[in-house]
Amino acid sequence: MRTFTKFLIFIALGTLIYLSFSTLTPTKNYYGSDKAENFSLTRALQHVKKVAQEPHSIGTEAHSKVRNYLVQELQKLDLEVHTQKAYNLNASGIFTAPQNIIAKIPGTNPSSNNDLLVLTHYDSAVHSSYGASDAASGLAVILEGIRTLKVQQKNFKNNIIICFSDAEEIGLNGAEIFVKKHPWAENIGLVINFEARGSGGPSNTIIETNTGNAKLVEAFQNADIPYPLATSLMYSVYKVLPNSTDATVFRENKNIPSFFFAFIDDHYDYHTANDTYERLDRKSLAHQASYFLHMIPYFANTDLKSLTTKEDYVYFNFPIAHFVKYPFSYITPMVFLAWIGFIGLIIYGFRKNKLSVRGIGKGFLNFGLALLTLVFVGVFGWKLMLLLNPEYVENLQGFTSNGHAYIAMFVCLSIAIIFFIYRKKFKNPTDRNSYFITPLFLWLLINTGIAIYFKGAAYFIIPVFFALFSLWILFRQKQPNPWLLLLLGIPAIFIFSPLIQFFPIALGLKMLSITTLLCLLLFGLLWPIFANYNKKHFISFMALMACGFFFIKAQTKASFSEENQKPNSLVYLADINKTKAYWCSYDQILDTYTKRFLTEESLMQNTDNRVFHSKYNSGFTFAQPTEYINIPKAYIEIKSDVDSINKGYTNYRLKILPKRNINRMELLLDRNDTLTKVKANGETQKQLPAKAYKSFLTYYAVDKDTLNLSFSLKNNKPAKLSIYEASNDLLDNPWVHVPPRNKDMMPKPFVLNDAIITKQEIALP
Repeated sequence: MRTFTKFLIFIALGTLIYLSFSTLTPTKNYYGSDKAENFSLTRALQHVKKVAQEPHSIGTEAHSKVRNYLVQELQKLDLEVHTQKAYNLNASGIFTAPQNIIAKIPGTNPSSNNDLLVLTHYDSAVHSSYGASDAASGLAVILEGIRTLKVQQKNFKNNIIICFSDAEEIGLNGAEIFVKKHPWAENIGLVINFEARGSGGPSNTIIETNTGNAKLVEAFQNADIPYPLATSLMYSVYKVLPNSTDATVFRENKNIPSFFFAFIDDHYDYHTANDTYERLDRKSLAHQASYFLHMIPYFANTDLKSLTTKEDYVYFNFPIAHFVKYPFSYITPMVFLAWIGFIGLIIYGFRKNKLSVRGIGKGFLNFGLALLTLVFVGVFGWKLMLLLNPEYVENLQGFTSNGHAYIAMFVCLSIAIIFFIYRKKFKNPTDRNSYFITPLFLWLLINTGIAIYFKGAAYFIIPVFFALFSLWILFRQKQPNPWLLLLLGIPAIFIFSPLIQFFPIALGLKMLSITTLLCLLLFGLLWPIFANYNKKHFISFMALMACGFFFIKAQTKASFSEENQKPNSLVYLADINKTKAYWCSYDQILDTYTKRFLTEESLMQNTDNRVFHSKYNSGFTFAQPTEYINIPKAYIEIKSDVDSINKGYTNYRLKILPKRNINRMELLLDRNDTLTKVKANGETQKQLPAKAYKSFLTYYAVDKDTLNLSFSLKNNKPAKLSIYEASNDLLDNPWVHVPPRNKDMMPKPFVLNDAIITKQEIALP
């Protein structure tokens, strides 16, 4: 193969990799027309801008403003709108009074269990997120999408129910009151839910169902979505992860299937003060819109009852073919056929002297060395980056603002290592062919495991078939056509290239070991292309230079700045019983702001390290005694009596009335192994936390409600109840005076932050 041809092949390979990403989403101008009959991204963005003007978590004044705005916008669309408000105590002990916004577009021929629900939430994450992506983007797509459909005067057979749920961010409480208490929930056949877990990137499609997915997958394909990013890999991954959305509540409680769409890139913005209108990726919004404009008209005219089946499909998106699917029943035969083909080719190769035992052995050693090296690099390389940049520990999401540079760096380093290990020139085609056996064998082992344990990824076998055909060509031709080999490598490129980036984005940069491993596995499938490159050491050197470039790029953006703000935390905790107070922080590293209140010698033994309910179960790391301020404490009234039915138990009834504007109340017992019959304002908790001194109730206050709590406790030993009241007004209150943060800092998300917390401890009679 001539040098110029090799260069063109390399350029073509890079172009294909680029296309594997660029073809996933529409451009930001995809919905650029502002004509009334067309969906307009400009109009949708105006909704985002309005909703995301300020943080609007449940119970805040801004939250009420957003609700009023949404009601008015739905009314402008000539829809009859109502709100649903009710108390809800979920299985995790989170109690609040969400208020959903609900409307209906009547269908021309509705039938039972056939209503289509379009869903997103309107509360932002507690306490400082502006919620532009999560989930003002969903609100905007639905509002502009409904407007577009009404202007186009499209008629739909099914009723379309619109629900802007509340309290999603604290525990899916709004979805739960809709499912359990709203009469319209009884007639829903399918849920379409819009979400976000970052501020950019392609929007992934997730199917939630208690049964098989086959009919849902067929319907998704029939909806003719222009950019259908959907794979059964994600379907299987989501099933084993602890994450859930509002749609999960419908599946678990009413057996209602759903599609939900979420973009997850720029994960460092998730739930932070940087989830703003300006940082929302316009392409991501356009991608969400494309789902809405094709899914809603299709499913609003579909018999939703027909979507139930026991059969599952393997499915994945692919350019040109658009969307590929086949039954799970094909998985085992396809893997078996691939093994037969592989064994047959090996027999043929030895008979025709196209393979050698020595060459296969050398190929195994090279691939094994590359495998061990890259796993080591992926695991310990990121740990080295953490040693170089200890401040990264403050990003609880696990993905830094320069995370994409690190992904590129580790990809380039992987390429450098691979090509260095494979730098030797081949004197005869036998070694070239023999080296291909090891990656093919490993891929077949992987697909065998997938067929048994993780069927959603079974489409990984398809590039293996193309690779087996490439091996056949290597056997048949001494100088195979490089363009044909590139053509046969396209399935591997389009299927695996996006995954190299996906896992560290979705699961955090600690998963860079998956990136390095996938680089090697993809190289293995593309071996026929690279086998005839004689100057692999030059490619290795260039990749190493690129690695250095991305390392420098990452490091120059590693320090916190106004563009890349440091998350930090500070709370004032007053122990009313002991008349002591503390400055507390969740940070691992103190900065110039927190050092005004805390010292490096602050010891946690100075106060109880309570782990308040949070996404990552974070506890205080620093606590510094400070001046005690007499902050108004809650009025608490306790009544008790011996349980006449369950002997040995005492029934307690508490009335707790906050005397200041609080956002949250946390209740803990020093023992709860025998805690039963928990009720809050009449709502029953069906599942109780099992660990001792864990919060058994987290109350997000709405409208200054009184908390009426009742529970039963075994009379085996005395018990103490601790009540923590928190208001997210540390920077704006009449008691303590805390200056604003520096511009290169922001409130740390996922924890109880910027709060004044009071603790009252009560001995239960």
